[in-house]
Amino acid sequence: MSNKRRRCFTIAEKVKIIERLECGVSNKDLCQELGISQSTLSTIWKSEDQIKSVFQKDVTSNKRLKCSQHQDVELALLEWFKIQRSKNIPISGPILQEKATEFGKRFNKIDFQCSSSWITRFRQRHNIVFGKISGESSSVPVGVSENWLEHVWPNLRKNYADCDIYNADETGLFYRLTPSQTLRFKGETCSGGKLSKERLTILVASNMTGSYKQKLLVIGKSKTPRCFKNVKNLPVDYKSNKKAWMTGDIFSDWLKDG
Repeated sequence: MSNKRRRCFTIAEKVKIIERLECGVSNKDLCQELGISQSTLSTIWKSEDQIKSVFQKDVTSNKRLKCSQHQDVELALLEWFKIQRSKNIPISGPILQEKATEFGKRFNKIDFQCSSSWITRFRQRHNIVFGKISGESSSVPVGVSENWLEHVWPNLRKNYADCDIYNADETGLFYRLTPSQTLRFKGETCSGGKLSKERLTILVASNMTGSYKQKLLVIGKSKTPRCFKNVKNLPVDYKSNKKAWMTGDIFSDWLKDG
């Protein structure tokens, strides 16, 4: 039986671990540095929302937070941060640190040294926390889609039947990519090798009613793959280029032939 004691972290320490993961530090390096297993690190990462919530409540419950000695730098950084977030631009800790250093130079702050701890205190004072970016709702201004569907789309489709309106989209097929999860024995450390990036691009198209589905268009790197030898007919249309990507010429030919 192992006498190794399980290491316990405070909420603040767990937050720092999560921040380092978000900044791109690898799981392997962190495990080696902290002397913990991959499963322990994974547990912390999976509970990041709960950990940050507890940490933030503890921070905001403090009656007093020390003010920065460099108020002009802090106010300039806060205003800059608000502008970037209004544009939905992702901001990380290192970016904030670099920008604060830049403002320090602008204001001739010879004694100002922006460290990661200064950024941590800055975030605490202004209730700034990490959050995951999800969805693509920021790609299109609010109301644009609804306006298009209400005023533009009816005029475009009025002369066409539903069966004559088609939609097409492309997707990538990483056919040699291994699963990211696996069954394992309890306590076993899971590790994998380099992930394959070999891919095919596939174009899928169908009409609005679903009564007609266009033959799949598959795009690969090889012009004459070995597996096609002695194959007279394919259930798909096949094209090729060096990167296995969709190009304007391939799409134009597909439209004309379809």
